Amino acid sequence: MSESSVQTAPSASVPAVTPPTATPSVAKARPKWTAYRVLKLGASLELTVILFTLSLLLVFFGTLAQIDNGIWTVVGEYFRSAFVWVPWQLLVKFGQVFFGLPRDMVIPGAFPFFGGWLLGAALLANLLAAHLVRFKLSWKRAGILAIHAGLIILMLGELGTGLFAVEQRMTLATNETVNFTDVNNKVELAFITPDPEDARKDRVVVIPDRLLRKQGKITDERLPVDVEVVDFWKNSVTLEFGSEKPKDDPSARRALNGNYFGIARENEGSGVDTEAREDMPAIKVVLYEKGTTNKVGEFFESLGFYANFARRSLIEFAPLQFKAGGKPYELEFRPRREYKPYALTLKKFSFDRYQGTETAKNFSSLVNLETEAGERREFTISMNNPLFHSGETFYQSSFFSDENGTVLQVVRNPVWFLPYLSCAVVTLGMLAHFGLSLFGFLQRRSLS
Repeated sequence: MSESSVQTAPSASVPAVTPPTATPSVAKARPKWTAYRVLKLGASLELTVILFTLSLLLVFFGTLAQIDNGIWTVVGEYFRSAFVWVPWQLLVKFGQVFFGLPRDMVIPGAFPFFGGWLLGAALLANLLAAHLVRFKLSWKRAGILAIHAGLIILMLGELGTGLFAVEQRMTLATNETVNFTDVNNKVELAFITPDPEDARKDRVVVIPDRLLRKQGKITDERLPVDVEVVDFWKNSVTLEFGSEKPKDDPSARRALNGNYFGIARENEGSGVDTEAREDMPAIKVVLYEKGTTNKVGEFFESLGFYANFARRSLIEFAPLQFKAGGKPYELEFRPRREYKPYALTLKKFSFDRYQGTETAKNFSSLVNLETEAGERREFTISMNNPLFHSGETFYQSSFFSDENGTVLQVVRNPVWFLPYLSCAVVTLGMLAHFGLSLFGFLQRRSLS
């Protein structure tokens, strides 16, 4: 057998397969919180929606709070504050009215929420950040920029009003000269003693509203006594007892007409009632000799006993008096008093009626204004003719029941013009935006 050769086909080259090698993982670098990123986050539309939602909730809570509180209390606690504690019971009352929750259901406590000033500041910052990040300066966006500028002016106006605006009253009897006003919604407790150096003057030390509302003991070297505020009522009502003094009512005081009057606690007025009247805070204080527990006196006072608050009616009360350190003092619970660098004298008050009727035609007060520099001038303040002086506006507000005196409303608001400016700027912005949009539309249409 012959040997045969066996030929084999050449094999194809197969590339070598190398096992995969593990590559080291590189951690993704976190973006740095630069000023731009913070600004961009503050300009987000999501934040705008959240802030608007919180603002709506605050308005909702503030509206519910007026069930039990006066409008100025709600404004101060909810809208002119950074934070507010909202009682759970407010939501219970809402549920009782609209969802039939049990009437005797009570949930104690409160939860914190953002106040108006904090939300307003956040909305203002959000708007400014949006302009810095997203909006570009161009004539096409002039209207939008003006509208936003008007909104910024409006928010600054509310801030200025909350910080600086003051509403006051000046009460004058005919031929009386007065150089002070009574500030609305603020009270003080005044200790008055004759000035030993000038018999025509008094020395006055006052405890301000914020300390009285906190209650507790108040000590100060300027006070003639130590003062303990036992109770503070936000509102009260005056009760007439007659000629006999009741034995079980510590608030009873004798008026100059011989009858006794007292006070009782009452809920704050909502401020929107058809027969609404101003709240009359009341206070119960105990006076002690300085640094001791020896009682000097115990007094129950209300603004209803203050002559100017009662418009000098027939019901007037003698001042409360006590002695401390051998000196006589008067104690007066009154609205916060603000002294002026000028004085007004009421020359004549007029109440004009339509002939043959009791319908009011016009109220007016003829006053003489005298400044510390000696300037004098006469002015008639009527219903539609206020007096402007030293940044304050005097309006004819009310009058004495015997028509022998007047009550002037005195308003000071250094930023009063900002809401008007805001409305003007927003209006111009809307007109500009509409005009530019219409012009662009007509231009595009003419080219098509």
